[in-house]
Amino acid sequence: MSFDFSKASQSFDSLPYKERIKSVLHLVKSTFTIIGKDKDIIKPWIRMAIYHSIMVTLGFGVFFLFQFDQGGYGLLSLFLAFLLFLYKHFYDNKQEIRMSWTVYETIIGNDPSYVGATNASKKLSSQIRKIAWLDILMSFVNKSKFFGGGIVKMIIRLFITGLEEVWDLANHYLLPSVAVDDMDITPAVKEMKKLKDRVPESLVGIFGIDFLGRVVRHVTIPAYILLFIISAAIGYFGSNIFPTSTIEVGGDPVVFSWLPVITALWIGKLFSSLFERTITSVKVVYFTVFYTKITHPDRIREDMQDELVDYLKLKQVDEVDNLDEQDVEESN
Repeated sequence: MSFDFSKASQSFDSLPYKERIKSVLHLVKSTFTIIGKDKDIIKPWIRMAIYHSIMVTLGFGVFFLFQFDQGGYGLLSLFLAFLLFLYKHFYDNKQEIRMSWTVYETIIGNDPSYVGATNASKKLSSQIRKIAWLDILMSFVNKSKFFGGGIVKMIIRLFITGLEEVWDLANHYLLPSVAVDDMDITPAVKEMKKLKDRVPESLVGIFGIDFLGRVVRHVTIPAYILLFIISAAIGYFGSNIFPTSTIEVGGDPVVFSWLPVITALWIGKLFSSLFERTITSVKVVYFTVFYTKITHPDRIREDMQDELVDYLKLKQVDEVDNLDEQDVEESN
């Protein structure tokens, strides 16, 4: 049996903006119901949130410090942010593995701890590093559109074509296969390719979960625009309060302060970074439950069987499919 993995995602795209947000909030709410079963599930998210907040703050620190003529400290701040940026894929994957392990232990009836998750992840260090390098590689490939033409662009396009299917599977299912079954990357990817033929038709909507990534952009872009407009107004009318510089507008010099704009962009980046970590955590919880339900259904505690099936069905996506069917009937 095979399915169109993009169906649920396309259905989601047909929803009005408010309905998209409502659907995501519904999924997040359902996820927190599962997280509520054990408080240790959220601890990896807390650590990722702290890590990314520090990284973003240090990254913007160079702009803040230059406003106060502290260029030396600003460059130091930028260097530290760069180091955190280089390590973030390794750190995030380590925390996501710990979260996945904790979710699995919770739904099979154990009482996991963050210490236990840490010990489990230490045994998986090799797999975590491989997933992190794959993340870095795909991040580079996804930015390949910024490269020029010629041989480099051709090689990158060939590389994307060869990696696309593997990464789509790995991105969603690799973490739980490593966290739950201690698989290495190569056998895990091979096993994931077989998984799609074992998915019950009632759970096919699960493959639409990737719409969460697009919600980050839909939410953050308007927020950035609004913050920029407000901060630019403050920078202009509050130039007698903050450090200022002179810019030219239409050939005329204007006294302006960049400090409110930098502050607004920093707040916006903090928000988008934390929101992205939240969405990622939802996906880790969701696909760990899915992986366990498909590969080890007999291990799930009895009192959570029905609850987890309802969670996995993505009711909000099913409702979209019903709307699409109604539209087809009306058009006929």
